[in-house]
Amino acid sequence: MKLKRISLLVLMLVMSLVLAACGSSPQETFTKSVEKTAEPADQSTTTIGIKVDELPATLKADQSAAMLEGLSVKLTVSDDQKQQKSAATIAVKTAGLVSLNVNLDLLVDSKAEKVYFPLSDLYDEKGNLTTLLDQLTSGMFSKIKEENPDLVTKYVDLSTLSEELSGKEAKKSETDTKEVEKATKDLSKKVTKTVSDYFNSLPEDRFKEGDNGEITLNLTKADFTTLATKISELLDDKAIKADLKVIAESQGVSGEAFDKQYKSMAKSFDDAIQSVKDETNAKIDVTVTIQPDKNDNIESMKMEVKITDSKDKDKPETLGMTITMKTTDSAKLPKFPSSSDIISTEALQKIISESTASYYKSLYGDTNTDTTEIQ
Repeated sequence: MKLKRISLLVLMLVMSLVLAACGSSPQETFTKSVEKTAEPADQSTTTIGIKVDELPATLKADQSAAMLEGLSVKLTVSDDQKQQKSAATIAVKTAGLVSLNVNLDLLVDSKAEKVYFPLSDLYDEKGNLTTLLDQLTSGMFSKIKEENPDLVTKYVDLSTLSEELSGKEAKKSETDTKEVEKATKDLSKKVTKTVSDYFNSLPEDRFKEGDNGEITLNLTKADFTTLATKISELLDDKAIKADLKVIAESQGVSGEAFDKQYKSMAKSFDDAIQSVKDETNAKIDVTVTIQPDKNDNIESMKMEVKITDSKDKDKPETLGMTITMKTTDSAKLPKFPSSSDIISTEALQKIISESTASYYKSLYGDTNTDTTEIQ
């Protein structure tokens, strides 16, 4: 059964539609709305939600995959291009083998090349993060929180975390920020054009307009394999490769490593497409509904995805999920931390070490308080 591989390809394509998305006919309005996403507003807030509605029996039987049952992920990103700052909040919930209810925040200052994580997220009792961390640390996490209530106002600078932990100075990227921005925009425009050109090639009667102005398009397995092939063909474009290389190098990937991996990545993508084409028992149905605003920008989008494997005629298996996106042309960023609000990794390690020693002393007395091996 190739349901996992098919699901991966469909997810990848659905997310590229989200990224591309993220007085006209329904088809023209639909396509125009998609094209406009390549030109984001100076300020914007985008919320993307993913919810697993149905999990096939074979995945439920797989312990690692069973964690996906009831999965709900909500990502909200507020971006201010003029300030070169953004804030992201991710909320994760599951109802399967492992119960998760976690909210995490990140503050990104692109100009200063800083990423901050507020420790207040670890003190928030609305979810079950404390319970999960206590299970991993045998209750030590609650002890650290109890003994250090002032940490609730502090932030960790994640951009320097790895070098502080390793004791080595991180190698700074020599890639110009403007080059990365240009490469990202060029890449977005080309992917968006490929997607919108495909939508324009479809029969007009496939686009249905509702009473509230929403436009719906149903996509099939044939649509996905055709669109995937067109996106795959982009990888043969030298300009596309150059843009991806600029972005990869800005993330610390060497140019040599990227060149070696690029050809392999393209082949893997083509193999996945062929695998879906060859799987005659697989059926893919995706219903895309967009709500354009008065300027034909996408105000909201909803994708209902259903992947069915009917190899076993008596027990067909289905993976179902719903993906939503909502965008507004405004961004309310939280206050970013000052230098006095940031705690160094060294100071944080000292607090953890002292709390660990205190914790083991309370359990075993003075004979087992050496925490030099506990890192």
